[in-house]
Amino acid sequence: MNKLQTAIASAIASTILALGVSSAAQAQFSLPSVPGIKGLGGSTSGGDIVGQQDGLVRGYVAANKDVLDANSLMANALGLKTEAATSAATSAALTEGATKDAIEESNKVVATSTNAVAAEMAKKPVLDAKSKALYGKGLILLASGVTKFAGVGKNVSTMGSSLKSVSPLQLPKLQSAVYIVSNFPDSMTNVSGALKNAVSFAQSQDIPVPTDANDALKAL
Repeated sequence: MNKLQTAIASAIASTILALGVSSAAQAQFSLPSVPGIKGLGGSTSGGDIVGQQDGLVRGYVAANKDVLDANSLMANALGLKTEAATSAATSAALTEGATKDAIEESNKVVATSTNAVAAEMAKKPVLDAKSKALYGKGLILLASGVTKFAGVGKNVSTMGSSLKSVSPLQLPKLQSAVYIVSNFPDSMTNVSGALKNAVSFAQSQDIPVPTDANDALKAL
């Protein structure tokens, strides 16, 4: 960031802390380079920032629901019944108008279930035909989630720029946007890694890898 951007970031970060918003939000002003998102900077879109937040939340929720449903199917295929049920229930509870807390909770479940699935795959279990079919369905949904996350990255970039010039008085109404922007790089990296791992396991089990999954990997 240049000196002007640094000064703006410091001023807004101080306001965020004063208003009681999560300190993690400060990270929004220095996003690392990740697939699907460009560096922040430049002019804002000039549109209604609350409307921007609504669109951002809808896109993020749709992507997260796909990943949660994918993890539920793959966990079931691997015999992880508890993780499968938790992922399915979290996905069902996640709505388009999700609050910052609901989004944060869904991210925690995504991380926990993704790690559980990865750990089970590392044991190299041999799946039967029924489990392979279930896993294949999960792989399709995971690819869809990764593709949606990549699309969300464009809105994250726009919102990140808008947040740098927003009135401090608006920040309490934008907690969902602040959370998504600051956490998007980690989310994108995690789901991308999960897809690569899932495809590799599928290949080792002679499970057909859907075209969508290969296309999603190529786009990363």
